[in-house]
Amino acid sequence: MQSRVGKAWELVSLRIKLTGLSVALIGLLLLVSSFGTVTLLRAYLQQNTDNLISSAATLLSQEDPRLIEPKILAKRLNLPRLPSDYVIAVLDPEGKTIFRIMARDSDEDDLPNLSILNLAGTAATAGLPFDLDDHGGLGDVTIDEHDSWRVVAKPFRNFAATVVVALPNSANLELLRQYRAIGGGFGFLLLAISGLTIWLTIAQALRPLREVERTAKLVASGDLSQRLIERPGKTEIARLNRSLNSMLDSLEDSVSSRNKTLNQMRRFVADASHELRTPLVSVRGYAELYRQGALKNKSDVQEAMGRIEAEAIRMSSLVESLLTLARLDENQKLEASPTDLAKLSRDIISRDVSSQHKISISLLTLGGAKLPNDFSLNAELNEGQIRQVLVNLIENAKRFSPDKGSIEIAVGQKTDDEVILEVIDHGEGIPKQLRDKVFERFYRADNSRNRDTGGTGLGLAIVKEIVTLHKGRIEVRETPGGGATFRIKLPVHHNWV
Repeated sequence: MQSRVGKAWELVSLRIKLTGLSVALIGLLLLVSSFGTVTLLRAYLQQNTDNLISSAATLLSQEDPRLIEPKILAKRLNLPRLPSDYVIAVLDPEGKTIFRIMARDSDEDDLPNLSILNLAGTAATAGLPFDLDDHGGLGDVTIDEHDSWRVVAKPFRNFAATVVVALPNSANLELLRQYRAIGGGFGFLLLAISGLTIWLTIAQALRPLREVERTAKLVASGDLSQRLIERPGKTEIARLNRSLNSMLDSLEDSVSSRNKTLNQMRRFVADASHELRTPLVSVRGYAELYRQGALKNKSDVQEAMGRIEAEAIRMSSLVESLLTLARLDENQKLEASPTDLAKLSRDIISRDVSSQHKISISLLTLGGAKLPNDFSLNAELNEGQIRQVLVNLIENAKRFSPDKGSIEIAVGQKTDDEVILEVIDHGEGIPKQLRDKVFERFYRADNSRNRDTGGTGLGLAIVKEIVTLHKGRIEVRETPGGGATFRIKLPVHHNWV
């Protein structure tokens, strides 16, 4: 189980965590640095003191002990520049003080006890500096004791006596104390400044995260158009913003696609229900008339059966169109093969047995040059789907063209990468404001006439879906002299053959 400390740590904000860890690390580095600096300074001060008293003791050990005091008072000895609180003493072989010279008056109790420095004790020090307290303690004394002295004892070269030079450690310790106080004060000031600077820097660095939080809240509330500010460069925030924006783009596209699909489904179900209701009501009505005996004459019965058959055919056509659209929506993989568009167009015209309309095929070129009737134009297409496109467009043209009217199919190559199919009629045409709506499912410019002529309102929608599946485009233009021209542009990778 997670400890209380761990749980409490998780509740702390990221800014406080980063600031606290940074300040703690800086404090640790300052502590280590200060400890090292103090250690080096203490070693330097002690070494400097040892050099001074050792030099003085060496010089005095070569003098006549009886002449040391007069020479020092007369300033005839070239001693090192000792601090003002030094002590020079001459001891007899038993360690008793013969005389003592001090730079300034000092209390007797504050002076070091030199009774242990007889000749044997002096020999034991080997002329090296050591610490000594005012009680004569030796060995357990450290420089950190304010009442200790740094002492050097050397025997005279030609006399049975000992010369001692001593300096108190208090001066060095006071200097170290002041350094610690000053260093500690500056350290705390530096920590405070560092903490404030780190806090502001992290706050500035985390500001984009607050922007992410704000954007996430707006997106969660339903505003999918929100985006993060694009930042230049390859910084972490820049990469994060780009990644999140890409994710939001995908999310918006997915939601938009889902909403569009749901809207289409609702509209599709509503329109399909409406379209099927009319023929079903008609079939039911004639069936009830027949059941009630209202159709007494054979001609009336035949007329009713004809109407029922016509409505059944219309419903079958509607169902087939619905199934076609459902397959197109479900299967977006194009199975293409080389297809001769000119041959396909001629085949569709030859199969049309309508005597009410005249259908012809012509060639569309950039320069307008006429080519022979046996020309061919190959493209990578799905032959069955393109056949359905042409059939639907021709049937649509028939419904809006006058009897004996001319319907033309034009095929041609606009560029090396694009072919064109056109179905041209000379009927009443399509108003400009309605040219985009005619490809919507169940859309009719004239509902009554479309029902009379058997239209389901799905033919052009199927055409649009097939063209889109082929990565092509379809548009409606006005035919010169009146009528509508449906132009289809399809990508192709083959030239004239």
